[in-house]
Amino acid sequence: MRRQFLIWLALLICGAYTVIGVLGYHRAAGQAWLKTEQVVKTRLHDLQELMRHADHSMQHVADINNESAIEHTRALAEIIRLDPGVLKDQERLQGLCNDLGAEQLSISNERGVVEAAVPSHLVGYELGSHDQSREFLICINSPGTELCQRERPGGADGVPLQYAGVCRLDAPGVVQLGFRTRHEEIVRNTAAFSQLAANVNLGKNGSIVAFKQGSLLNREELSYPTAELLSLPLNQAVDVRMGEDTYFAYAVEDAGNRLVGLLPMKEVYRDLNATVFAQLMSNLTLFIVIFVALSYLLQKIVVRGIGQINQSLKLITGGNLNERVEVTDTPEFASLSSGINSMVDALQSYGEQSRLAMERELELARNIQLTALPSTFPAFPNRNEFELYATCTQAKSVGGDFYDFFLTDEDHLSFLVADVSGQGVPAALFMMRSMSIIRGLARTDASPLDLMTKTNRALCEGNSTHMRVNLFYANLEISTGKLCYVNAGPPQALLQKEAGQYEMIAMRSGVSLGVADSSTYSMGTLQLQPGDRLFIYTDGVVKAQNKSQAPFGAARLQEVLNSRPPHVTDVSRQVKTALKQYTEDAEQSQDVTMLVLEYVGKPRSKGAISVQAGQPDGVTEMLNETLESIFASPLDIADIQASLATILRTLPPETQVNIQLACDAELAELTLTYTSPLYNPLISLPHLPLDGTDFVADETQGCTLTLTKHLA
Repeated sequence: MRRQFLIWLALLICGAYTVIGVLGYHRAAGQAWLKTEQVVKTRLHDLQELMRHADHSMQHVADINNESAIEHTRALAEIIRLDPGVLKDQERLQGLCNDLGAEQLSISNERGVVEAAVPSHLVGYELGSHDQSREFLICINSPGTELCQRERPGGADGVPLQYAGVCRLDAPGVVQLGFRTRHEEIVRNTAAFSQLAANVNLGKNGSIVAFKQGSLLNREELSYPTAELLSLPLNQAVDVRMGEDTYFAYAVEDAGNRLVGLLPMKEVYRDLNATVFAQLMSNLTLFIVIFVALSYLLQKIVVRGIGQINQSLKLITGGNLNERVEVTDTPEFASLSSGINSMVDALQSYGEQSRLAMERELELARNIQLTALPSTFPAFPNRNEFELYATCTQAKSVGGDFYDFFLTDEDHLSFLVADVSGQGVPAALFMMRSMSIIRGLARTDASPLDLMTKTNRALCEGNSTHMRVNLFYANLEISTGKLCYVNAGPPQALLQKEAGQYEMIAMRSGVSLGVADSSTYSMGTLQLQPGDRLFIYTDGVVKAQNKSQAPFGAARLQEVLNSRPPHVTDVSRQVKTALKQYTEDAEQSQDVTMLVLEYVGKPRSKGAISVQAGQPDGVTEMLNETLESIFASPLDIADIQASLATILRTLPPETQVNIQLACDAELAELTLTYTSPLYNPLISLPHLPLDGTDFVADETQGCTLTLTKHLA
């Protein structure tokens, strides 16, 4: 009966495990879809808001250009009225053209024929001969009539200019000026879709496609059929087939601007298998515990009422967690009933906690807002060789400070802290442009020095507003702790050796980026050891003032940092608390940005023992304990033990040998030192199952034999 009972119990548990696994898989898949939809929708709406602000800025600049062009043209007409003789003096006309900031100047008579102009070859040109200039004929006999065109090719030379015209005040005719709209060009380039969308991340391989009035805005060549993207339903998550791949797609539209977010289905469900596997293993462990407990109890009691209990268990394993076992004929059955009921309560509690956790995650997904700065910590949860944390507190709703960090490959971490001159929208736009350039160059494997030089040249191009960026950029070789850095401007860095004091890193500060394209920079290096911390900050930290307008200062900052908080996430919080107490809640005048990096390195396990070559007692235990702590394979352990035993047998039995072992998950290094005899035992030995050997003999220091083995 016991065997039959266990067979049926096992079948029921397997069935319940399968059902829960299938339901868990579908539930996790649905969660991944909903989370992706919320993230993509939020980021598309935020990008729409950026595009609306960009369009408003473009219109504002165009209005200013129009007003300026009309005012300059009125001024020219007034000058001619006061001094008609200027029309016969080409040199004075050229001077007026330059003073008014115009590229062309023309004065036409009552027939619409140009009688004075800069350049002079325009004299004799008829306004009615070209569509562009023909529009100004209405100004000939209409005092007070003014006309300003948008930039387009001119009627005479075909040069793209913005033309403004007014009626002459001294005689019938037209006064015209042609201008280059440089400011409008700068704003147009800065607010282009490619600039606005550069920092919008829809995952590793996601992309955003934009249309304006049905026309494609993306500059890069797309492999997607645009007609199919234009026909997608709005505000609805769908899956679409494009070529051989399937994509998650979500489209929004506002004022003729359509944005389509695309994400490969493989990336939507990237973490699905790992999540489901973890749930299945957890459920499997729970069901195994239940099975063992019931088997044990069955051996200890007389099976009375087993049918009733079995019936209740069938209901429970079938998913009815409201079922309760009420068999109390004996204390044993009462205890069993209580145990089963407690287990069911635990399952119910687990289900409730899972539901609440799921609701919190969904709520968090609803509140995700687009940001140009990485804000998820730990940033690299699968990497334990370092810890990193950064914050940016802006003085206004948008500011110029920023930070960034990313892995350029598996062994190199790049990070930076920067401060853009000024505040507000211009600084934020320049910040986004700077981040886009740096990330683009970092993908080319450029060294910190090359990246700084190329970024400076790129930012100097078209920088008519004379914006500049103070930047600290560094690249860490994770496996060795070697840090290469370049500094351009005020951002400073402090280094704290393990259990030591923070010290300012002496570095040469180059010229801020965006000032001169010929600026040169120098690169410095540091060797970080496990436990070392690096603190990088902008001048908003040390320049924070209290109500007496006294700055916080570098010395006070070092004093706050030297308490060494237990984790890097606590460093910036501690500094913020100190700033708040010092300033007495005074209004923040500058952005405050901080980045903290602690180098952890790879964990190593060590062991040591001193023995005689003829009596190696304890060596095997030391090797096993040290190598098993890093989960070395039995084959590797056997190879190392055999090699060491062979070497010890080769040495004279009375030789005193000091043995040290250092290993991690990849490499084991065994060092043998002895003073006499000065003899290399490897000479008389065949090939050992090792990957490297090194022998050094010295009359005063003795012999050192180093053995290395790569671990599988």
